[in-house]
Amino acid sequence: MHDYFFHTEIVRLALVVSVIVSMLFYERMQLTSGGAIVPAYLALFLPAPLHVAMTVMVGYLTYLAVSVLLARRMILYGRRKFEVEVLVGLALLTATSVAARAIGSIDPTLVGLSGIGFVVPGVLAHDMFRQRPGRTIVALLATTAVVALVLFIFVSLVDIAPLTVEPPLPAALAASTTAYPIQLLLPAVIIGVVLGVALFARLGLRSGGFVTGAYLALVLNRPLDIGFAFAVALITYAIVRFVLMRHLLMFGRRKVSAMILVGSIVAWGGELAIRTLTNGAYHPWQGFTIVILIVPALLANDMQRQGVERTLWAAAIVALGVFGTANLVDAARQLL
Repeated sequence: MHDYFFHTEIVRLALVVSVIVSMLFYERMQLTSGGAIVPAYLALFLPAPLHVAMTVMVGYLTYLAVSVLLARRMILYGRRKFEVEVLVGLALLTATSVAARAIGSIDPTLVGLSGIGFVVPGVLAHDMFRQRPGRTIVALLATTAVVALVLFIFVSLVDIAPLTVEPPLPAALAASTTAYPIQLLLPAVIIGVVLGVALFARLGLRSGGFVTGAYLALVLNRPLDIGFAFAVALITYAIVRFVLMRHLLMFGRRKVSAMILVGSIVAWGGELAIRTLTNGAYHPWQGFTIVILIVPALLANDMQRQGVERTLWAAAIVALGVFGTANLVDAARQLL
């Protein structure tokens, strides 16, 4: 059995393949798989089938909670409905995480990639409402199978020349510093989502996706990493906005997928170039396997929607809010 989530390059290949497969599947079948990155997430965790099953189950429970229960008592539509789905998904994910920790220890390799999974239940629930649960699960299984097959073939081919292996996220971060404890990442994501929702409701500002604020806050004491993320976001925005969108019809899911694909390539290539030029002295976002590919793409997408300056301000406000709140929580935890 291939333990995919140990290999940085395999994880990133999975993301790129997932975006391409999801785009093609949507264009051909008009079915979505719960977001372009979800098949990659599930394919990577196939060696841990219980984790995959729990992710899909939490997504379905989120759908029932929002679209069946809350929708009867609240007026939910558009962005507001998506925000509620993400928040409910995070709440259910927190409950299952607490239960898992109570039952036994969590494999650190699972924690290493959990960041991209925080919003997966909410995204799955959103698509389940739009096209019904059965159709979403069929699309998800089909695209996940294709991504997993590509990964299996690729890993089998490179077994004769093993890839360089990076340590899982907790071990890598133990050798560096973060602006708040990594153990508070899930609460920080929840705080970031709440702040982002409030900021959009009051000022109409988008902060670069649901998880961006939490991760920017996590590396707030690493200015080079912050600079790298925003530089990649600006390059991605420029390529998609001024090159691709001038020659191709792009909107909605197609545009978001293009942002993720271009952002992944730019971030991946930029990281390799910097590591080579500095002889390994500087490794952008060390310890983060896939988040550095996603965060700039989400920032670039909001730059295209509302402008660069508004996005930078919104991202900074949410990141600072998460940073302050997470450190207050950590201080209170230590006192108790």
